[in-house]
Amino acid sequence: MRANITKPQGGGIAIMVALSLAVLVGFAGLVLDLGRLYVNRSELQTSADACALAAAAELVCDPALAGACTAGILLDAENAGVLAAARNNRDFQATAAVVTTADVRFSMNFVPNGAYLTRATANPASKFVMCIARADGIVPRFMRALNANIGPASLTATAVATQSPSQNSCEVIPLGVCSKSGGYTVGAWLHSNFTSAGNNDDLDGSFRWVDFTPNAGGNSEIRDQLAGVNQVCDLQIGSPVQQPGQQQGAKSAYNTHFGIYPNGANAYSPDPASPNYVQPADTGYAYPNKSPATTIIAIDTSAYADFVTRAGRNDPFIPGEYGVSGPGGNISGNPQDSSVLSLGNRSRRLVTVPMINCAGGRDVTIDAWACVLMLNPMSNGASGTLYLEYRGLATDADSPCTTSGTPGGFGPLVPVLVQ
Repeated sequence: MRANITKPQGGGIAIMVALSLAVLVGFAGLVLDLGRLYVNRSELQTSADACALAAAAELVCDPALAGACTAGILLDAENAGVLAAARNNRDFQATAAVVTTADVRFSMNFVPNGAYLTRATANPASKFVMCIARADGIVPRFMRALNANIGPASLTATAVATQSPSQNSCEVIPLGVCSKSGGYTVGAWLHSNFTSAGNNDDLDGSFRWVDFTPNAGGNSEIRDQLAGVNQVCDLQIGSPVQQPGQQQGAKSAYNTHFGIYPNGANAYSPDPASPNYVQPADTGYAYPNKSPATTIIAIDTSAYADFVTRAGRNDPFIPGEYGVSGPGGNISGNPQDSSVLSLGNRSRRLVTVPMINCAGGRDVTIDAWACVLMLNPMSNGASGTLYLEYRGLATDADSPCTTSGTPGGFGPLVPVLVQ
């Protein structure tokens, strides 16, 4: 008897291979499309984080001061957040990420996964900001090619930020407030006069110039730091600084905080197209002032409330109302008008500065951090008085000053993500 031998069925194997390939291609397409969604989601999260951090940096006002927390603060925060978000891309960096003004929202308190209000209805003293980055109409490329019935996807990413004490700080200016037994009263004016006697000319009074990097730089370094260029970071309590002597050459940079820009080649400029661009201030109006100004602020009278009002209007420096006479009132440069000052997205007049032992010689350390309001520009020549207004410790929860830096310590406030 002969046995029946079955020949291999080539056609069946081909069908099985074809079906397997279809399944594998389908899985590959699914993985690639899901990977694309994952990348988009990560990129959206970066955009939302950037928005929240930039917006939180603007939430600086003292709710104890009537009129200090205005709707303009939330507008600044909203604009800063939208601008920061727009600097990010999604879909493998091929498409601009977008956060709309309606997706920047505020709250007085942290509400995990809760409701935040848009600028129109939020409390101007809000301390938390939420940003929502969205992407709609992400079409699955590979699954569509396989005729899979899968529609466009929509993604969102959310971030919440506030301000919190830092480990170390950046964006502080090279002026040191002299430590004082018993401290200063909020609203007190700090006076420092230029002297012209001896080889160690310096500011003589309640504050001094300081050099954050004593072994390099000098006048040009201090000038750049005042202008916001080449900021020194990693500053903290106990960091060594030096009192470097008179820095009249820093005048051009100091006065940009008042929207006053010098003449000449290579001078600082408020024009973003300039290589020497320096961010505009929100107001250049200076104190003490005089008639016809209203309200008239005399020396040693808190100017903060008036400053807040004028910052909201972007009032310029007005020589005719500046109340310092004689050589001290001789201010050179080009004061910018309100149209330029309105381009500033943060007050450059409220600044964080170190507190130092001014009687401790030239080499001292940072004792604490103060928040001060810069009241008047520097005059020509080694004359005139500079004034600051003390606004409390920069570590206070309601400090109107903020810096950048690493969160998680006991230093000045910095923007930090909380969700």
